[in-house]
Amino acid sequence: MNSRMTPHLWIKCSTLIVFTTVLQTACDVHAAPGPRLLVPNISDQPAKIRQVNTTETEVEEPLVARKPDLSIEARKPNLVADDATSKKSKTDAVPEPKPFPGIAKKTTPSMEKPTAPEVPKIVDPLDKLVDEAIEVSHRRMLHTNVHTPWQIAHGILALRWEYALYQNKKRIRAIDWVSTGPNFRGRPWFITTDNGGKGHPFTEPYAFEGHPNQFLAFYGMAGIPLDHKINTGEKTITIADMIRNAKAEVNTDEEITWTLWAFSRYLPWDTEWTSNRSEEWSIEKLVRVQMQSEPTKSACGGTHGLFALASAVNSYAKDQKHLRGTWLEASMRVRQYIEYARSMQNRDGSFSSKYFEGPEYASDVNKRVSTTGHTLEFIMEALPQKRLNEPWVRSAVSRIANDLIQYKSQPLEPGGMYHAIDSLVIYRERTRPKYAQYLEQLAKQKDFDQPEPSEPIVGYSKRFQQQQQNAPQYNYQPQYQNSNQSNQSNQPTSRQARRRFFSRFR
Repeated sequence: MNSRMTPHLWIKCSTLIVFTTVLQTACDVHAAPGPRLLVPNISDQPAKIRQVNTTETEVEEPLVARKPDLSIEARKPNLVADDATSKKSKTDAVPEPKPFPGIAKKTTPSMEKPTAPEVPKIVDPLDKLVDEAIEVSHRRMLHTNVHTPWQIAHGILALRWEYALYQNKKRIRAIDWVSTGPNFRGRPWFITTDNGGKGHPFTEPYAFEGHPNQFLAFYGMAGIPLDHKINTGEKTITIADMIRNAKAEVNTDEEITWTLWAFSRYLPWDTEWTSNRSEEWSIEKLVRVQMQSEPTKSACGGTHGLFALASAVNSYAKDQKHLRGTWLEASMRVRQYIEYARSMQNRDGSFSSKYFEGPEYASDVNKRVSTTGHTLEFIMEALPQKRLNEPWVRSAVSRIANDLIQYKSQPLEPGGMYHAIDSLVIYRERTRPKYAQYLEQLAKQKDFDQPEPSEPIVGYSKRFQQQQQNAPQYNYQPQYQNSNQSNQSNQPTSRQARRRFFSRFR
């Protein structure tokens, strides 16, 4: 093909170019001038540069409207217009710092009636179910002359200051009655020691303390202050005296679960002391000792030990930002057993009736409430705040609440039932803290009948200590045995082992 242009095509292109040039010239002459670039005036003084500082939070926050706060903590709007002429002082503009949440050091209650928080109109149905289950459980009242200290102390653990008892057809506050120095079957609730005082040790099943310092841990959960006075018959002791005695008597031969539980509520995480055996102790050492116990071989599936570990880790995390060493290891174990419980959860929301040994469903309501309640109590103490609204947690809370409501007329075993109620109380404290705090203040100021103190048993503490020295078998009760000692005692002798071996071939 010839690459040269034909004369006819050349004429057309030239004519088009000439026409375009003439048209552009005419537009420039008659049309208005278009936009031009602004040329800076060099002769003028240069303008000052304004610097805009942008914080990191302004960069990270999305550019969306904030949602209104409809929670219980939302402040009520001020309906009175502010006076524009009045100027507020700096002290009014800065709010006062709130006290650190914890157990009060003084028992002096406030005489002012607490104001009810503003409850939103839309309430979670699960919250209504939890409130109903706790209210129904208040009707299961025990009698002072019938039920044991072990049973009544579990009620104080769950229902705290609002827990009431029957005494001669009168409703009395359980904490007030226990402080008068009652006795059970000729033995006092509390005894005095050279280091202060403590709850009556284990002498028969489900009568007094089943574990060392168990009552002290229950009172820590109820928020009983350090200067609260308790009569023992010989003298009056306080919660601080019981803590001092627990420090002096702590040892590795006895269970330390409830000691760690109580100290996590009453003492700072970095507390250190020396026991009567001249051994150096600290709360971190208690955590290390507790870590050595196997949950599947401990009482109640090991949930109490895991609860104590979680409580100690929470106390540490409030003061320290990062977990290290023993505290990190304890936190990892707590998280591990949370996932164990979740993996073995039944379809109805209940947890395994074998605790952490394997999956199992309990059709018996007593066993189901006890196992699920113990496991949920540990989870409520250990689970992070942002996970409380997960479906599997809500399902477990609903299962416990429904069982307590459905079987409200059926007798339930006190220990497991009160631990289940405590799990619901902790759930309410964490999901609705303002409302739970209001209920606690209201319960402390509620009018109960004055308890009738029983006749004190003078001199019992000294006699009991002499009996302990003369009868060392008190130190070998099942609840007080160390796991190593119990394993050694259960090992058969050589003759028994030979008999068991040869019996296989018979």
